[in-house]
This record gives sequence, C-alpha cells and structure tokens, in this order.
Amino acid sequence: METSSISGSSTQQALSVTMMKQAAEQQNKMANVLAQNVKQAPQPAAKGGSGFNFSTYA
Repeated sequence: METSSISGSSTQQALSVTMMKQAAEQQNKMANVLAQNVKQAPQPAAKGGSGFNFSTYA
C-alpha cells in the first residue's frame, strides 16, 4: 500500500468520525429541546398509565 492512500483513508475516517459526533450532538440538542417542551406542556391526568392523551390539547 502506498503511504499516500493510507494517509488519505485515515483523513476520511477522521472526517466521518467528526461528522458522526456532530450529528450525535445535534440529536442530543433536539432531544433536550423536545424534553423541555414536554415538561412545559400541560400534563393530562394519567389514565391507565399511558402518556399519550395529547388529543385534549390539539
């Protein structure tokens, strides 16, 4: 194997890892935003333990 191809592939790997980390961070941010929205939303009275009584606030 040529050294140029080895260094090129390692650079690509580093780029893909960075992109995956950025995507994971964005997903975490979105999850945090959604969790905050759920906390702020009025909570319906729990019926049978299901948390899907959202039709009341549509």
